[in-house]
Order: sequence, then C-alpha cells, then structure tokens
Amino acid sequence: MRINLKARRIVFSLIPLVLFALLGFVARGGITLRPYPFEDFSNDTAYLVLEVVGKNAVKIQYKERLTMVKLLGIGTSITTHPNLSINLLEKKPDPLMRDLLLGEFVYLRFNTNKIDADGQLWAYLYRAPDGLFINLELIRQGYNHVDTKFLLQHRGLFEYYEQRAQITGKGKWHSMTKTNVSPPKVYDNNDTDQIVYVTRAKTKYHRDGCRFLVSQEPMKLEEAKKNNYKPCLLCNPAR
Repeated sequence: MRINLKARRIVFSLIPLVLFALLGFVARGGITLRPYPFEDFSNDTAYLVLEVVGKNAVKIQYKERLTMVKLLGIGTSITTHPNLSINLLEKKPDPLMRDLLLGEFVYLRFNTNKIDADGQLWAYLYRAPDGLFINLELIRQGYNHVDTKFLLQHRGLFEYYEQRAQITGKGKWHSMTKTNVSPPKVYDNNDTDQIVYVTRAKTKYHRDGCRFLVSQEPMKLEEAKKNNYKPCLLCNPAR
C-alpha cells in the first residue's frame, strides 16, 4: 500500500515536467508569437474608468477633472452590416471593452504628442493591477480595426495581431469570414499545371492575393490535391 502511494506521488510530480516538455515540443514546431510590451507602473498613478464611450474612448478622472481619453490604434468596429451607419455603430459601447474596463483602474502611456489638433487626449491604456494592454487586446480579440493615425509606437505589433485575428476568425472576424465567402468561380480543373499557394500551416491552398496568405509557397494544383490540401473557402481557388 505504501509502495503504491509512493509511486502515485512520483507519477503526479512528473506530470508538470511532461506537460512542460510537450509544450516546448509544440512551440518548436509552431511559430514564435510577438510578445506584448512590458511596462513598469510602480511609480504611475492609476485612474478609475467611469464610463466607456463608444468603441474607442473612456472617461476618467484625470488631473482633477472628468476627461475623455481615446485609445491609440483603435479604429472602426468590425461589422457584417455594411449599410448600417458607422456613426451609429461607434456610439454604442463595445461589450468587450466595457467588460475589460468599466469600473477598473488604468495606467496611461502617451506618444510624443498626446493631444491632437482638436484637443482630444490619446493614450495607450494598461489595466491595473495586471497590466493588460487594452488597446492591443481589443485588436487581438478581433473586435476592432487597427487605426494607424497617431500610432507612432507598436504599429507593427498591432498590425501583426490584427492579421492573426483575421486568419483565425477571432471575434467579429468570424462573422466577416462567413459573410464574405463568395460563390466558387469557374476554373479549368483540367489544368494540372495551375499554380496555387499554401501556407506554413499546410492544411489549405489559396489563390494568389488571398488575405489568409501570411506566408506562401507556390505549388501545382495537382500536387496540392495529392497532399490532401483543402481549397480555401474565402478565395475559392480551383478544385
């Protein structure tokens, strides 16, 4: 009985090591994600978010007065209703943004010019106390487009995570991918020399110019079929 108990303890103690090894193996076979920026807030003041305004602004008590702060890098919302007024969409608070920020404290980071010509205050928001980069999180979760206006820092990082959200169909990109699928075009499927493109994931093949082609490798259509690649539903290549 004691031996069995001891053996169980040994097995359970080895589980974290095995999981760590497996994660390392997967990471070596996958891609290296770009990390979030690290900021030190030990000497910063945290401000209470009193209201979430539309899709890209909050109201806080800043320097002893109620101030609206716009989020740098956050553009228009992703919508599957192109005929709906953008102004109407932007006035309605985003549920994710409200859940992340309302009633929470935030730290602020600014570009060189934190106030624009209209007197609007623009900032990067980091939630206290966990330091979550709110601006980037809204992009990563697939709820907003990247707006490069005033985006002097982190532009490459924002565009990188926007592209990943599109590819994986996160957030509202999921609905966009479904509604933007066009009917299959007519191709000459007997043309076995036709060139298609595959990505590092190597599960689907695409037409040149497909937005899912983060990386691309040209391949003959016949070869793609032999390797069991499936046609992309978005760009509808030859079948």
